[in-house]
Amino acid sequence: MNVSAPAKSTGLNYHVGKKRWKETVKPYLFMLPCLVFVFLFTYYPFAKTFYLGFTLVDLNGNPIEFVWFENFINIFSDHRLLQTFFNTLKYTVITVPGTLIVSLVLALLAEKKRKGIGIYQMLFALPMAVSMSSAAMIFQLILNPSIGVFNAMTGLSINWFGDEKYAMVGIAIVSIWMGIGFSFLFLLAAVRNVPEELLEAAEMEGSSYVQSLLHVKLPLMSPTLFFLIITDLIHSLMVFGPVMVLTKGGPMGSSETMIYRMYIEAFENARYGYGSAVAIVIFIIVMIFTLITFVYEKKGVHYS
Repeated sequence: MNVSAPAKSTGLNYHVGKKRWKETVKPYLFMLPCLVFVFLFTYYPFAKTFYLGFTLVDLNGNPIEFVWFENFINIFSDHRLLQTFFNTLKYTVITVPGTLIVSLVLALLAEKKRKGIGIYQMLFALPMAVSMSSAAMIFQLILNPSIGVFNAMTGLSINWFGDEKYAMVGIAIVSIWMGIGFSFLFLLAAVRNVPEELLEAAEMEGSSYVQSLLHVKLPLMSPTLFFLIITDLIHSLMVFGPVMVLTKGGPMGSSETMIYRMYIEAFENARYGYGSAVAIVIFIIVMIFTLITFVYEKKGVHYS
């Protein structure tokens, strides 16, 4: 009996260890397909782009010579690329606050559940269902300098996509309209989650609607606002589609953005190494802006 007991105990420990090992490995097996796709379509292209940024690449996309920092030196001596940075910054300054302000106003209008409010919510979220190319075609007609409805209603005579001063503003208007639906849904959910007892207490203290908005609603909505600022900031700094469809960087490069310039250099001028270096610089710029935004998170974001 004394001889067989350790053997039985060893077998029991083996089965327990095997079961624990299966329980430990099982979650990773479920994650494996997702990890494979993330690696193939995110990390591998990023690593390859980083490598190509330090090389001279032939027309077939094959690196033929390691040139170290030559591509990056050419970037900082390229005045046209520097202009694309300021164009992108201008677009970002218009688009991010514009989208948030319009979406916030619409969310506050739809805050109370009234009769027929579902129709308004659907109309406010409708831009999400419109493709970028379709929206671009619609706004090309609306903002047309000759037959456009916008100029006719406002009395303006601006060539929104053909004037160097206004081309980027016109693209920003299109982007703001397209971004309203996404931001509106998040802000509507946030404003409806503000506890009614806090609003009633503020009202009993004599607070006006504006005071309640500034001191109660917005602080409690700050996590959602922060999320939208971060996502809008990243999307704005990496804008490409509207520029490609509406202006192709014109007129005279006034609406060229960093991503669009990277596309031109890599795929039209066949300078794959230089285009990869531009992509790396854009990544660093976006990361810096994102980190700066996170620095102010603790000061302005209130997690209840």
